[in-house]
Amino acid sequence: MNKLWISLVFFLIPGISGIVLAGDFEELTASCESCHGPDGASPYSDVPIIGGQSTKYISDSLESFQIWGRPCVKSAYRSGDTSKPKTDMCKIAGGLSSEDIQKLSEHYSSRPWVAAPQKFDASLAATGAALHLQSCETCHQQGGSAAGVGPKLAGQWAPYLKHALKFVPTGEHAVPSTMERKLADFSAEEIDALLNYYASQQN
Repeated sequence: MNKLWISLVFFLIPGISGIVLAGDFEELTASCESCHGPDGASPYSDVPIIGGQSTKYISDSLESFQIWGRPCVKSAYRSGDTSKPKTDMCKIAGGLSSEDIQKLSEHYSSRPWVAAPQKFDASLAATGAALHLQSCETCHQQGGSAAGVGPKLAGQWAPYLKHALKFVPTGEHAVPSTMERKLADFSAEEIDALLNYYASQQN
């Protein structure tokens, strides 16, 4: 299930300007954090938490955006100079060098994972825990809290994940066949239960 959640958990919402010059690392991170929050701990429910994800996950995501391999959603800046025009992650990633991507990936993977403080339904979360163990644990280990084969899901913003899932059935984001089959088998209620389970993990 690793490839799907790359699109779900990371960078559908832009955080840096595509005109940032390569090599200015402080400017790069400051621009990232204008949407993704300090150290990538997003305070916005529609922007993914990126701090604490794996280096490979982050770099793979940015490289995919460089070739327009993900849906590129326009978004306004959330802090800093909010007067700047809306942008998207494909434009942003297109302005990064390989060195920039490596440095950003290493930097944000070294930051602490800060789970989103959000409401959840305890009953749905219990159902979601069972679904995760059955269908998702192989790639998203330790209940989705480990940065291993797949990215961390535990504590990610549920509204963000719910929105990002909309791009899968339309074919705007290709996923591995195994993941695609599992998603197709889930009902809307089961997906909601999974999202509540991930939202419930706030420690």
